[in-house]
Amino acid sequence: MGTDKWDHPKDRFFTHNGYADQAPNHVKKDGFGKGNWGKPGDEVQDLISEGAIPAEIMDKQRRGSNTSSNEDKLAKVQMNSVKE
Repeated sequence: MGTDKWDHPKDRFFTHNGYADQAPNHVKKDGFGKGNWGKPGDEVQDLISEGAIPAEIMDKQRRGSNTSSNEDKLAKVQMNSVKE
């Protein structure tokens, strides 16, 4: 009695769209967000390629005030102030 659909249910994710090995609610999660707008920070590479942000700014390893030459100068000043 009834339809075959209700008498023999399919696997949980069989009737949903998406990849075979994944749950259908995970398909868009790698795009991070509603409508797959991307992950936070992805827009930076787009701005660099468009020329809105100079590439040199993003390639710095350290801040300029923390370079080793400045640290050496600061250490000498601190040692001189301790001696006085």
